[in-house]
Amino acid sequence: MWLEPPAKPNQNTEQALSDLVNYYRQLVVYHQQSAAIAASQLANLETLLNSRLQPGSVWQSATPPSFPSTNHAAMIAELDNTNSHQRLSPVELPNAEELISNLQRILSSNRGKMVRLDYLILEIAETHNIPRQQRQELRERVKQLLIQGERQGLWASIVDSPDCWTIDLRDFPDLTTPAKSKRKQKKSTRRTYNRSRLPNTGRMKEYETLTAAISQCLREHAPRTMDAHQVMAWIYPDGLSEKFRSKAYQAVSDGLNKGCSRQHWEREEIGWYYWKE
Repeated sequence: MWLEPPAKPNQNTEQALSDLVNYYRQLVVYHQQSAAIAASQLANLETLLNSRLQPGSVWQSATPPSFPSTNHAAMIAELDNTNSHQRLSPVELPNAEELISNLQRILSSNRGKMVRLDYLILEIAETHNIPRQQRQELRERVKQLLIQGERQGLWASIVDSPDCWTIDLRDFPDLTTPAKSKRKQKKSTRRTYNRSRLPNTGRMKEYETLTAAISQCLREHAPRTMDAHQVMAWIYPDGLSEKFRSKAYQAVSDGLNKGCSRQHWEREEIGWYYWKE
């Protein structure tokens, strides 16, 4: 049973105080009646509950359960363990022959495009249903095959675009200029590059490119690992002015990073490199 409380009086009339008195008097009566109803309902429910819990009595549910009498906690735990085992079970990665076939297929279907390593990994992983926890292992294996396949002429990496590959560099005429024009272009680029970013002093006078200088530095210090500061100190043994120091460091750092695995040096950890024949 529900009782509607009395409406609040209009407080803008002259009889505001009198109306308020009447309102709160009715409100007291309302709450008293509500409490009496609640007490009566409580007593009925307690009586019903006590009668159903007496020894020998049978509990009759209004709506019988629709699920079987099974240990659900144990069943759920068993299902969780099964799913977890399935998620963590390693999948055998494709062999080298299968991976090479996949790489040729993907690169050929994207002929004339620069295909990133991440895209290659995703395509191969989806083709062979390789789970996410094994994709780092797949990445390392595919990257090794890409480097080996480039030496065999199966595909080519994109210069100055790390981890980008294509089936044929001839699809990019700007990257395949004739040797004579390329030499001229190198000379012009070296002068402009050295003027804009690297001072043409110290050992930079002996080398046409920054890559050649880095290669010689790491080769002389092999098998020692070196960072950009140490390589820059070797290139500029007399040091640099504050004006050029930060620009030179950035150029050397970029050169080490871009040339990693494409020249003859490798990365031991972030920022540290060593010469590898």
